[in-house]
Amino acid sequence: MGPTQGGVVNPFPTIIAAAPGNVWEWLHDPTARAATGPIPHNLWLTLQHAGWAVVISTLLAVPLAAWLAHTGRGETIAATVVNLGRVIPTLTILAVAVVVSLERGYGFAPWPIVIALTAMCLPPIFANTYTAIRNVPAETVTAAKAMGLSGSQVMTRVELPLALPLLVAGIRVALTQAIATEALGALFGGGGLGVYIAVGLATNDHPAIQAGALLVAGAAMTADVVLAALARALTPHGVRSSPVRRSRSTRPARARPDLGGSR
Repeated sequence: MGPTQGGVVNPFPTIIAAAPGNVWEWLHDPTARAATGPIPHNLWLTLQHAGWAVVISTLLAVPLAAWLAHTGRGETIAATVVNLGRVIPTLTILAVAVVVSLERGYGFAPWPIVIALTAMCLPPIFANTYTAIRNVPAETVTAAKAMGLSGSQVMTRVELPLALPLLVAGIRVALTQAIATEALGALFGGGGLGVYIAVGLATNDHPAIQAGALLVAGAAMTADVVLAALARALTPHGVRSSPVRRSRSTRPARARPDLGGSR
């Protein structure tokens, strides 16, 4: 935290050393980050905040979406959850969470950031889980029931394993967005890679701003590539090579999923 100015605490540290002339110099000059911390430390904070948000979102969204899709109920709930993230800006949630956290004495980080990111991660994970289970072929479900499996066994042993690739794709989208958006937390005094951008804006340090943006983008793209490979690895070979799949859904995956009907 920086010094107090007019009774208000400046969340940005004071920069004493002269700023490097370009991004390359900034990345290779440890003194340029003396007041903001080393890159590995801030990268770990970013991954920690985004990771917690994705884990919490997955634990909340997957069971509810799986149950609603399995039973064919909850069209209104599903549509509301899917559209919620498009209506409420993440920055608004973050600002409200910071105010509440400060009033209760919890400080700037990390929970206000995690709460805001969790709200942003819920819709894609929920939507992909719901759509994936609804797209499991009806004949597969019928065959599982004919073998004597109960409803819960069909969901856990048949539907969820087949839905896993698309479910991971939803987590991939959520994690990529969370890493990219986590930088906003630095504007409210939080840590992470966004601190380089925030301090750069406060001190007119253009190399720091550009380097911070590159680091955030690099972390997000790396996470995207890793989870894309994981989703492909989890996709059964027969499904991966088949151009068309028969499913119970009558609408394309990118449209709002078919929420009607029951099993």
